[in-house]
Amino acid sequence: MRVAPRSRIFHGWLIVATAFVCLAVNVGLMFYAWSVFLTPLAQEFGGRAPVALGYSITQAATAAYGLLIGRTVDHRGARPVEVFGALTMALGFFLLAHAHSLTALYLYLAGPVALGSTCIGALPNNAAVARWFVARRGRALGIATAGISAGGIVMAPLAQYLIIHLGWRDAYIVLAALVLVLVLPPVLAFMRRDPADLGLLPDGEPPAGRDRTQASLALVEEEMERSVRPEVAVRHPSFWLLALAFGLTMSGLAGVLLYQIPLLVDRGMPATRASLVLGATAAMGVVGKLGFGALLDRFDQRRVAAVCFCLQAVGVLLLWQARGPLMLACYVVLYGYAMGGNATLQASLVAEAFGRVHFGAIASRLAPFVVAAQALGVPATGYLRDVTGTFTPALMAIALAALIAAAFVLQVQLPPKRRRR
Repeated sequence: MRVAPRSRIFHGWLIVATAFVCLAVNVGLMFYAWSVFLTPLAQEFGGRAPVALGYSITQAATAAYGLLIGRTVDHRGARPVEVFGALTMALGFFLLAHAHSLTALYLYLAGPVALGSTCIGALPNNAAVARWFVARRGRALGIATAGISAGGIVMAPLAQYLIIHLGWRDAYIVLAALVLVLVLPPVLAFMRRDPADLGLLPDGEPPAGRDRTQASLALVEEEMERSVRPEVAVRHPSFWLLALAFGLTMSGLAGVLLYQIPLLVDRGMPATRASLVLGATAAMGVVGKLGFGALLDRFDQRRVAAVCFCLQAVGVLLLWQARGPLMLACYVVLYGYAMGGNATLQASLVAEAFGRVHFGAIASRLAPFVVAAQALGVPATGYLRDVTGTFTPALMAIALAALIAAAFVLQVQLPPKRRRR
């Protein structure tokens, strides 16, 4: 074990900064920028439906890859996984730029793009942050996952600019280079598997007056006692309660965000202004991740999650009633703040319920259920809109789902509180 030189900055915060960048690039390009590419891709490959199917295929492939990537992260750390992921994702974008058939589009999305996205996404980054922090885990995850919303603020307008000035094919080539430039340097420079690799403890220096070796051994023993193996975790009721709770809220979140612009356009708002409202909602998500991250370190995580889900339900009701700028602004602030907490809450609750040793493998087994819920929730939202001619039934269902999720998450069993330093 190499002992790192004493530094004024705990190396764990460099892990957090690296995770922030990776999540901003991944989610910014794979989720927010996708809506920008949707129109030119639909014109090239025969309509929105076949291109939208490509996105669903990508989600399914990402969930499948996660089962393998999660165990790899637990055993080898996030660094080699993320280096491979950046190279693979860049290759995928380069291949997309040269796709000339729908079959090729599907193959490139399900292959290198989905695999690369999994390798630089939430799974390895949340696992890394969870290993480096215990007492301050909520705050650290809040800062790291704020990259998700930051990516939406930056990457979608950037993709739009590139498509307008270069065309969608050259835009993908530029974004391939951008993935390499933004992801590889911080990952290679800062990402490390475990604090012990640098002679450190989670959260920083050991308590005053305690021998470093004794403190390390005590913490390792505590983590081993708290940590649950993946095959045991999937048989625990808390695993399924978390899967149900976050499946419900994440499917509703995806439905609201992906259909927010069409909903506002239906009400007479110009598309350009509606896109600004979506950007403002994503910006509030940054604040939400930071806020809920801080709350997780101070209060019962189940209650924090329940409050978050209830606020999302209220936010959806505000969107349902929003006809003027004041009500819409209230929606942006409340829903944007609340939905920002989802990613932070999911990662923190998994680590709190099952420990950090097997975090990657357990989170990867949870992911397919959340992805499947999103895959059902998004088209269901569109279906209800088409059948009824209004978004009201879909919004009511999303609000109800958030309240049910709050009831589920309150039933999750957590181990006794750790002694705070």
